[in-house]
Amino acid sequence: MPAKKRRVSEESLPNNHENAEPLVWIRASYHFHTFAYRDPRCAFSTAMGLPVVSPTAVLLGIASTLFCLGKANQAKRFLENVHKFKVVLDPPDGVIFFRAFHQLRRYETDKWDKRNQPANPRIGMTRINQGTREYGIPEGPMTIFIGVPEEIVEDVKLALINRDHVGTHDSLCSLLGDVQVCPEPTDVLFCPVDVTAFKMPAAGERVTAVTLSKFSGKPIQDTDGKRWWMAGEDNTQLVAYILPGQFIGTSHGKIYRKR
Repeated sequence: MPAKKRRVSEESLPNNHENAEPLVWIRASYHFHTFAYRDPRCAFSTAMGLPVVSPTAVLLGIASTLFCLGKANQAKRFLENVHKFKVVLDPPDGVIFFRAFHQLRRYETDKWDKRNQPANPRIGMTRINQGTREYGIPEGPMTIFIGVPEEIVEDVKLALINRDHVGTHDSLCSLLGDVQVCPEPTDVLFCPVDVTAFKMPAAGERVTAVTLSKFSGKPIQDTDGKRWWMAGEDNTQLVAYILPGQFIGTSHGKIYRKR
């Protein structure tokens, strides 16, 4: 009899609040027309693909959609409490990755040293560079589970219904079925690696570790107009997550298989 999937409760991990407010879990499944999400440790110009997106990408995507729908107050309330929410991702059954060349357009800035050189004469124009990115062809949907307080459930459901991409802007997707309230997904294997909490898989059960970005567990600090780095620093942190399945290398790319 196959071993049941296990997900470590995040209450046993660092940066979690004691006596936390009860969360209502919401479920949404998406079919992807195109899919690309890079490992946050990689450079943008040489991006390696992952089979799931980061929890921060899911939560910030909800806030972005609320802003786009004219729900600024709801979006700000969401961001004020985003560090308390929980995200669980169930990856597609499989993803075939391939590497594609693409053009990177960047605006020229006044990045020259004014003490030794004149100002950049190309300010405001674009520079085109060549880069590579791994795109994925998923088999089956990606399912997102989000745990939020009851008073913002309707706001989150509205945002999830109106999402047209998850992750990068070219990861176009369509909602499958309805956005529903559901029990906590304890049967989905998606947990941060923690040597004191994670149990080794049973014989024959394959798992893999990927690096994702998550909120650090404390309120978002005011950046005072400074750049907000998603891949680490005060607001977010890079964490290794355990997923079911494995990667298989091929001569043309790689394949992820959940089972």
